[in-house]
Amino acid sequence: MYAAGDDEGADPAAGWERLERAARAAAAALEGWRRRAREAEAEVSRLRRELEELTTLGPLPSAEAGDELRRLRAENAVLVSRTAEARKRITGLLARLAVLEQRR
Repeated sequence: MYAAGDDEGADPAAGWERLERAARAAAAALEGWRRRAREAEAEVSRLRRELEELTTLGPLPSAEAGDELRRLRAENAVLVSRTAEARKRITGLLARLAVLEQRR
């Protein structure tokens, strides 16, 4: 345990200097983290703006592009439907497999 009389020969100025250096280092580290946080927030804002620009479909350059977009959307709908049907089949197969494993 620390007793008040144990520190009689110690220089209090040295202790204050160490404390001041630690406080300065902590303040510098805090400023560094604040700077990094501001930079990260600016980057997030920039990326959000770019994402909004990319997801906003402006005027199509031609009628052909519009036709292509409609074709791709229809193809995507067919693929989504096929994927859903495949999931149903896989779920059924897994259920059958579970029954067979229990019988084993």
